Amino acid sequence: MKSFTTLISALLLGTAALAAESLVETRAYYSTNPDGAVGRPATIKVDGSLDGWSNDMLIATCGANDVATAFKGSHENNVLDMYALYAAWDDANLYLAWQMCNTGDVWAREGDGPLTDYGHIGDVPMIVALSVDPSSPGMTGLLEDGRCIWCDNAGHGTTFDPAKVHVDHLFFMSGKPGQGSPAMFTAANAAGATNYGSACHLFAQNGITYNIAHDFLPEHLWRQRSTAEWATPTELISDPSVLDDIYDIEKYDNLKAGKVNGLKPHSHEYDTFFEMVIPFKALGINREWLEANGIGARVIGTRGESALDCIPFDPSMVDNTFGEYAKDPSTTHEKDDLDVITYAMADIAHVRDLSNIQPVPDPVPGPEPDPDPQPVTDGNYTAYFDNSASSWNPVNVWAWDAADGNRNFTGGTWPGQAISVDSESGYHKFSCNVDNASPKMMIIFNNGSAQTADLEFHHNGIYTAAGFTGKYYQNSVSEIPVETAGESVEFYTLQGSRIDAPAAPGLYIRRTGSRAEKILIK
Repeated sequence: MKSFTTLISALLLGTAALAAESLVETRAYYSTNPDGAVGRPATIKVDGSLDGWSNDMLIATCGANDVATAFKGSHENNVLDMYALYAAWDDANLYLAWQMCNTGDVWAREGDGPLTDYGHIGDVPMIVALSVDPSSPGMTGLLEDGRCIWCDNAGHGTTFDPAKVHVDHLFFMSGKPGQGSPAMFTAANAAGATNYGSACHLFAQNGITYNIAHDFLPEHLWRQRSTAEWATPTELISDPSVLDDIYDIEKYDNLKAGKVNGLKPHSHEYDTFFEMVIPFKALGINREWLEANGIGARVIGTRGESALDCIPFDPSMVDNTFGEYAKDPSTTHEKDDLDVITYAMADIAHVRDLSNIQPVPDPVPGPEPDPDPQPVTDGNYTAYFDNSASSWNPVNVWAWDAADGNRNFTGGTWPGQAISVDSESGYHKFSCNVDNASPKMMIIFNNGSAQTADLEFHHNGIYTAAGFTGKYYQNSVSEIPVETAGESVEFYTLQGSRIDAPAAPGLYIRRTGSRAEKILIK
């Protein structure tokens, strides 16, 4: 086992390397913490207006009309255009706001593609990424099964390179407030993967809210004027090098400075201003720690499968601009590629020194509540081990009751009891009967050499080499508790849609109060 000193030394070396490799786009109108700006203290009412926000809260900027769909597929509604990012905080909350714009009205007719749905953002995922504690595992943006969050297809979506940019909180929400079940995701294991169970924290349970206004706050609106289009799916009219114009300050016009020759006036009714409040208690920090250490932030707009723009800007947003979208070759592959973000976050409250990490303050919030709140009244305990990723051979289990003198239920001799695959569930299965009225059951899975950590033994729990992942119910929804100690239970699909109850075999999320668990019905 590594010593504590060794672990801290490795951590500091890693974060120092991360800080040294951080990249920032500063060409044209891109900026991150311009002139050291980190936002300022303020209390904001998140009511769908610009009230309370001001330009001295600006922490990052982009140019307008710099998204991939402006170069290939401009006949679409091109609303996912990030322009400015703002931050504020008070004693209890972090406030974020981001300005998005749709300047298609300067050339398109009302009702044309760029202005469909009133030129507004639809029900597509928006992502806020935060780096709160750089000593925590850097999230990759992937689930434990390898897919991106809220993505059906592996190989599509938005990811992060933990060696270059640290992320430990990901907030997913719809571009239309009130749609779906927005949630905050945290790391479920040391590899930075997450899940829809214990690492998924619904906004509603954590006091997180957001709203929008169709308005525009910044004092300027710098729009790049170049485009490239396709005559046919195989013939490019303009050379792809025109994409470099997003980095050329001479290729921009300020639409707020007056009429631009050849363009119609821009109406801010096509722009969207998002504002969001995140309680400090949801992040495990307080105001004093924030102002002393700072946190990092980035906002990402997606088309449902992959990111199209982000602020601060990252070049992965345009690296597949002229490729073909699988569902419509006349539009950009950026809509279904896999983006890996490597550029630095914008700092809030304090410009961060990632080589000098400070711990989160005491007291910190306690661990997530027990995701298995219902007691096992009949004394039966069953656990399942998913060996698909680890391929252990054999699979052994070591189970004990820590409340009964560490009484062992698997033979008492390491590595414990070998278990085999259960034909019904497809997992390795272990069961035992406990006669202690108040047991504290623990479990370890191993292959004789590699092993899991000491894990809480959740009845019907599904485990991997990384730990507990959710619950398994063998037969039907009738086995799933629908009320616990007076608390109602909610069910969600993996895509975040709330349902009355699971109606078919598959994976679901069951939430009781602030507790969440993934359940599998076969």
